[in-house]
Amino acid sequence: MSVWIFFLVTAMYKYISVGEDTTAAKKPIANEYVAKTDKKFRRIFLKACNPPESIVRGSEGAVDYDSWLLQGVIVLTRHGDRGPLTHLRGGDKIPCDTMPDSPLLKSYVSAVVNASGSTGRGPWAASPGPFHNFPSLPASAAVATHCALGQLTNIGVLQMITVGTILREAYAEKLGLDNIDGPGKKDSGEFISYSSRYRRTYQSLLAALWGASPRGMPQRAARASESHTAAYCFQHCACPTHRTLHKKLNSQAKSRLDSHATVKDLVKKITNVIFESQENPDPEIVRDALLAYMCHEAPLPCSLRPRTNEKQIQRNKRSAHNSLLTRTLLDTDFDSLNMELEYINNHQLDFNNEIGRKARDIIGKYDDMREKQKQPLDFDAQMEREKFLYYQQRYMDNQDGYEDVEVVKKNLDADFNFPNDARMDADFDEENYKEPTQDSPDDFCIKNEHIISLFAYLEWSYKQDIRNIQNRKRGLLYSYGLIHNIVQNMIRMISENKPKFVLYSGHDTTLQPLILALGLTDYQHYNIKYASRMIFEVYRKKDLRDEFKFTKRKAVAQDFYFRVVYNGMDVTNRLSICRGRSSIVMKVSDPTDNIRVYNTYLCPIENIVRFIHDDYFSVFNASNYKDACASYGHGKRTFT
Repeated sequence: MSVWIFFLVTAMYKYISVGEDTTAAKKPIANEYVAKTDKKFRRIFLKACNPPESIVRGSEGAVDYDSWLLQGVIVLTRHGDRGPLTHLRGGDKIPCDTMPDSPLLKSYVSAVVNASGSTGRGPWAASPGPFHNFPSLPASAAVATHCALGQLTNIGVLQMITVGTILREAYAEKLGLDNIDGPGKKDSGEFISYSSRYRRTYQSLLAALWGASPRGMPQRAARASESHTAAYCFQHCACPTHRTLHKKLNSQAKSRLDSHATVKDLVKKITNVIFESQENPDPEIVRDALLAYMCHEAPLPCSLRPRTNEKQIQRNKRSAHNSLLTRTLLDTDFDSLNMELEYINNHQLDFNNEIGRKARDIIGKYDDMREKQKQPLDFDAQMEREKFLYYQQRYMDNQDGYEDVEVVKKNLDADFNFPNDARMDADFDEENYKEPTQDSPDDFCIKNEHIISLFAYLEWSYKQDIRNIQNRKRGLLYSYGLIHNIVQNMIRMISENKPKFVLYSGHDTTLQPLILALGLTDYQHYNIKYASRMIFEVYRKKDLRDEFKFTKRKAVAQDFYFRVVYNGMDVTNRLSICRGRSSIVMKVSDPTDNIRVYNTYLCPIENIVRFIHDDYFSVFNASNYKDACASYGHGKRTFT
């Protein structure tokens, strides 16, 4: 008898291991370097980098369509894979411009190139609009660095095309996406798209639109609306309480890091290796920089003491002088800066208040120097626009801490590598020139185990953030304008039967506060990976017969429900506004294989309408956005 039991147990273990291998095979890893690493590192790679082959359809559109009619969908995405946001040592050599071997990507690039013609700009970018003259594809290494700061990569494009194809599979037939605002048709208001004013979000929007409905992409891309902030706050942006909360949360994060000396030391060592500027090491910034290496199959860098002979030192002296002048020319494109000032004025941004006067002081310095420059370089004006808008947002978010104009300029210089002293006639003191020395006297190579340790700490930190009531308050204030807009579109879907499809192309800072505001408490949702997607699906009951007269009636508010799908997972029952008996539970088959059966949920649309109008600001003991934003303004009150 014992022999048979042993045989049975052995067979069970063999079956389980085969099942695990089969599951792993569903998500192949194209990155050869990562595929050869240990399981922990591969798991981090899949979570953080979100390679295109791992983006698959989940429970999108998984309802009983015999009983429910899809009214419309609202999609929020984070842009695809991009270059780092901070200057890295040798970062321009990271192969971010590698072209994945994908027929889907090749087909998209071919379609964009054919539509763009000799101009290099598609008709959606050539026509007047907020994204006029934006490039439709990432720059190639022939005209730019291999890894441009903050710019979408070809991997990022493929990720967003893949997201678009998932949307097409789930909703195109039900909503008739191919027939909405097709070629030659006028704007019916049934298809709405938004993008923040960054290349990476607009290019991500184009790729997702093409994946969802290739025929209608040009018209929809040309009609895309602009959000001036990553928050999509629309008319609800200025908020002193949000700034106060933001400062306090940053202080708490710093205290957490200080209490973990080993992690802090690791962050400092990695910072010394990869960053040009090593002030104020931050685990989140380090994480973002490491993704540039991890997600593009680049070897992890080392900090090795230089061994330079005398001839090399002399060559470095001469090249340093030329480098100083070259960087000064490249980093100070005064025509582009002047364009930004004109752009800001045209958009009626207030430069007459205290913040504006300080900004004008800085801009004025560059304007004065522009007078001295006879032939400015024909540099990329759009990149300068992004620098300027980023500076403006940084200033607005931190105005209480920027009392001195020079402090603002220093932060701007550090972020975008502007020359600290842009004198065109600067003399190079060859006698006093010294070879640059390493900040750390010891050699240090970043290894997989260092990344595993850092990510483990950040995972723990995310768990603290997701449970922090002050962080939830920050999310509520930051996302109010966006949630308000989402609910407005839901109400229009009910009352006007349009729009059918709404797409917001945003950032991790767009989705993260939204997750907090909706009451999702899983830290894995809080850690927003590239090409993440959150989808609101709006449904109406099909059976509209009167219960007493048995005749057909008009739809009322109680007939409409919604569900929320995040990266393929139905999270409706996890929303704070949908927990309880009011939600409908139904069993559905997995739309990808029609074999697996699971529960899905529908939440009454009245819940989210009541939430935005009645309950949203209850945690602030306020009834509206203005009062909530005044409750802790300028640090006059303390938190409990």
